[in-house]
Amino acid sequence: MVTEVFVMCDGANDSHGKLNILGAFDTIASNDFPFVHPHFTIALRLRYDLVDKMEGKLKLVIQGVTGEPVLASVETAVNRGISPNPSATANIIVNINSLRFEKPGDYSVILHVDGIPVGITPVYVRSSAGSSVH
Repeated sequence: MVTEVFVMCDGANDSHGKLNILGAFDTIASNDFPFVHPHFTIALRLRYDLVDKMEGKLKLVIQGVTGEPVLASVETAVNRGISPNPSATANIIVNINSLRFEKPGDYSVILHVDGIPVGITPVYVRSSAGSSVH
């Protein structure tokens, strides 16, 4: 299994196997803390060899640099697609609402598949004092 896409974005959808991503970002800014980000999406596209098993367990963890969780983990089963090709894909879209950040800092979204960490993407939470970031 290979992680082809792993991003935070404003929104995503799967249209007949096509992963459509709107507004990918890695930085969130606010004037005040604690801060509740109203909504974002984590979009994933995983590629499987046909010898990989059909179903796996996916877990996403959002945490700070010292490992403290910002959100209880998100867990789901993932099924690889069936394809006549030598590999198949699975698109996963996870919507996160009302995520609270206590303070600015560097955070990470960590992707685990079948208990093994296979990807990480950063989340930079900043004080916006005159900034134009997300």
